[in-house]
Amino acid sequence: MSFAENFKRARLAADLTQQQIADALGLDRSAIAHYEMGDSMSNARNLQKICELMGITLNDLLIK
Repeated sequence: MSFAENFKRARLAADLTQQQIADALGLDRSAIAHYEMGDSMSNARNLQKICELMGITLNDLLIK
């Protein structure tokens, strides 16, 4: 699976909205939508925060 697919699946499993993720990262909600569409990817610092918010590992986000 791709980062975009893993990201969206993990966000939904964690019962978080795009807006909640965006607020926690200090980003606009549209940035999160772009992650889920595969148009862009977060920087390394935010990837770690995303994993913490969703309760997953970086492997879960990038590889599975």
